[in-house]
Amino acid sequence: MSELHKTFVLDNLEPEQVKEEDSGREVRSFELSELATQNASAKRGFTYDSENARNFDQKSVNTAKEGVKELLKDALDKAKRQATEIKSNAQKEGYDAGYAEGFKKGEEAAREEFSPFLETIQGLITDLTGFRKNMYDKMEREMVGMVVDLAKRVIHFEFSMRDDAVQGMIRLAVESVLDRESMVIKINPADKGYAESFRPELHHLFGEIKNIIFEAHSGVARGGCIVETNFGVVDARIEKLGEQMDRLLNLAPPSPEELVAASEHKMPAETEENVDVPTEDSPSDEGNDSETELPEELN
Repeated sequence: MSELHKTFVLDNLEPEQVKEEDSGREVRSFELSELATQNASAKRGFTYDSENARNFDQKSVNTAKEGVKELLKDALDKAKRQATEIKSNAQKEGYDAGYAEGFKKGEEAAREEFSPFLETIQGLITDLTGFRKNMYDKMEREMVGMVVDLAKRVIHFEFSMRDDAVQGMIRLAVESVLDRESMVIKINPADKGYAESFRPELHHLFGEIKNIIFEAHSGVARGGCIVETNFGVVDARIEKLGEQMDRLLNLAPPSPEELVAASEHKMPAETEENVDVPTEDSPSDEGNDSETELPEELN
């Protein structure tokens, strides 16, 4: 600091000529310390008076920093949310696409793997359907046979237990004949009395009857009868009713097994060389057959 307090003479800076002209002025020494403020309390900080300078004070700078931080934070949060949404959407789209493709491939693989099994199941269903149909047909025929057999038993029991059952059988047999003028009715000896008591009723029911003869025959079971007329014979015995019911049962369509068996049975007969050829005398035979079968038609 000693160097700063050196004596500075203004005359040293002027030319000598000027120095001579101003020799009348007072010459004093200038010290740098004169520039310092004498009152220390009068010292103040350095400030800017312009508007821009006031905007850059420390408080404004801090506020601006906080605002910039908030903006940066919001921008980062928004960017993170967008990135998360994009990632989630991409994962979902990828999952959906992968699921659809995987499901399709799995379905194709399952179909290919289980195709033989499904074909086997379909074949079993077809076989079971055919088997069920055949069983139904067979059971139907068996049930019809059981019903007919039961009906036979009921009829036999009814006619054997009722003493006047022969009267109903006689009435049915007389209804079936064509010529009622003269008839011979054969009955069981035990039923003859009931038959004789039924004579007036027969004349009342059938006015064309002129002569009725009741004959006792041990070969006729109780409850049944045989009616002989000028036109033919009607066999109304109990056992014949069962045969007629069996004949009615045979009117039903045969089962497939019976058709196959019948065709196999007829084929050898048709292939024989010595096949009976109808002759001119055959019509008379047919006529005789028709006459012999006439009582069955009356039944």
